[in-house]
Amino acid sequence: MSNDTPNGDPGRPERPAYGEYAPPGSQPRVNAPLSTPAESTGSAAESLGGVGAFVGGSYPQVVATFTKYEDAQRAVDHLSDEGFPVENVSIIGHDIRTVENVSGRLTNGRAAARGLVSGIWFGVAIGILLGFFVPGVNFLGVVIAGVVFGAIWGALFGFLGHAATRGQRDFSSVKTMEAGRYEVLVRSEFATKAVQLLADGVYK
Repeated sequence: MSNDTPNGDPGRPERPAYGEYAPPGSQPRVNAPLSTPAESTGSAAESLGGVGAFVGGSYPQVVATFTKYEDAQRAVDHLSDEGFPVENVSIIGHDIRTVENVSGRLTNGRAAARGLVSGIWFGVAIGILLGFFVPGVNFLGVVIAGVVFGAIWGALFGFLGHAATRGQRDFSSVKTMEAGRYEVLVRSEFATKAVQLLADGVYK
């Protein structure tokens, strides 16, 4: 029975697909000397093509894990400041979830007020467009008319839209998408250099 893997190399673990990464135990050790940032940015990246930790024939390795995206972003920014070829880096978010932060109570009156403000901005935009591109009209008059009609219709739609919910959503909120943790992955041939740079910075 043949032990050949889909990679065509007997005994070699299957290469992770795009969007996946190999567990740390299955990743090969990086014993070969690393290229300098200048060399990597030039010949290596251009010959393999593409960007990120999943291109080429290497196994991506986790060099840092964070609970906030901003921290992962700062880590990659630190690598970039140190001249590291960041086109070989990927940030992967795990345990994606939506977070809805409630901003306050919402009544028919508040919904109408929010619609009024939105309508005013829409009316201003329409008035300016008509004033610029329709010849022979009073620019200021068109803008004022747009504000008035926009405010009226915005307030009306805001009121009716909230009233249609029949009290099932009497609050306003802001939805965001977050991850439970963020991993900074680097192509295996650059992993040791990335770990050294992060350890020398503020990521000890």
